[in-house]
Amino acid sequence: MSKLIALVATAVLVDGVRTVIQPGEPLPELSAHDERELLQAGAAENPADTAALAKEDARAKAAADAEFEATRQQVQQAQESTAPAKAAKAPARK
Repeated sequence: MSKLIALVATAVLVDGVRTVIQPGEPLPELSAHDERELLQAGAAENPADTAALAKEDARAKAAADAEFEATRQQVQQAQESTAPAKAAKAPARK
């Protein structure tokens, strides 16, 4: 079982006593079903999972940024290659 952190005030039974766990505090050991339900409801989070998702999101953003930049450069190069050449200025007459 992983260690969950409460995101909202959560009432649980600890040694037969109803206890309210405040947001930000670790939850006691729970059954797999209780963990799954709290996670799905958004009432708890697993810090390890959250960190892994943030790392994955950062990697995906970096890849998307690199792809965007490469595509942008290709478009700029295509526009430059098809743009009419600038006419050379004729020498000024005296």
